[in-house]
Parts: sequence; structure tokens; C-alpha cells
Amino acid sequence: MDTSKSDRLVQKFLQHEPKYKRKIQEFSGTFETTPEKIFPLLCPAREADWIPGWDSELIYTKSGYAEDKCVFRTNKSNSAGVGLWIFTGFKLNEYVEFVRFQRDMLLHCKICLTQNKDGTTTATWKTISTSLSEKGNQEIERMSVDKKHNPIIQLMHHYLRNGKMISKHSLIMNKIHGQH
Repeated sequence: MDTSKSDRLVQKFLQHEPKYKRKIQEFSGTFETTPEKIFPLLCPAREADWIPGWDSELIYTKSGYAEDKCVFRTNKSNSAGVGLWIFTGFKLNEYVEFVRFQRDMLLHCKICLTQNKDGTTTATWKTISTSLSEKGNQEIERMSVDKKHNPIIQLMHHYLRNGKMISKHSLIMNKIHGQH
């Protein structure tokens, strides 16, 4: 087989540092409940119940909820910003995996749930952010590296304990007082 074209393409790429940046992040939280209680929250429709400012447009889902190959969109009014999302992996009560396309960045995320022997569940988010432009490079450089205090964990803890979304006032007060 003639692979000269692909070989030249690869060699040209490998001769230089990558033009666009990538950042891999991982964070986790432990919750006093089961994976069966947490898993339904990892859904583009259900996130409206517990994430302030969450709003999504379902594009494709048979059930209306999260499922493998589910596609949805978020706009600029969404707390996560503009994006086109597709679930690329899904195993009930174990993990969800999705890719989010934005103008200047591509995000791949896998959220895994692990049942602990003490009856708690650890949820682990692993994200790979890849820049698609110079603006994306700047966004990646500004990304926080704080693994212990991710706001999504605080929001989920509150919802699981109280059965309702945290108020904007409580969220602001927690930020002011440094509580997570």
C-alpha cells in the first residue's frame, strides 16, 4: 500500500509543537447515596432541576432523558454556555460519556459512578479539553486546576440532600465565605 501521503502529513505535524492546546482534568466527589440516585441527574433534561441557569434543547432522544447517542444543544443563556452535545457512551448507573462541540473548543467528558463499601458513591469527572483556535488556547490557559472545589459537586450535594436546587443567594454566600 502507498502510505506516502499520510506519512508526509504525520511527519509535518510531528515536526512542530501542536498549534492548539489540550488540558486534561479530573475531579470527584463522594455522596451519601447510591449510584441509582445519582445517575438520573446526569441528564440534559434533569440537570434543569439542580443546576442553576441550566437550559437545554433536546435534539434527539427516544426517551426524553439521557441515553446513548442522545443529542442536545445549549445556548448562550445556559450556565454552561453554547454547545452541541452528544452522548458517546452510556451504562446505566455506572457512567455517561459525552462530547461537547463549541466554537473554539472540543470537550470530552466521562463521569463514572463507583459504589463504595460504606454505602456512599464516588462520582469522578474526567474531562479532556482540546482547543480549536487561538481563542480556545486562551480559554484552556484560564481553566482552573482546583480539583477539590468544583461547583458541580456542591450543586449535586445540595440537591441530593434537599431535593431542590440551591438558591442563587446560598450559592453567592458560599462563594463569599469560601464554602464548597
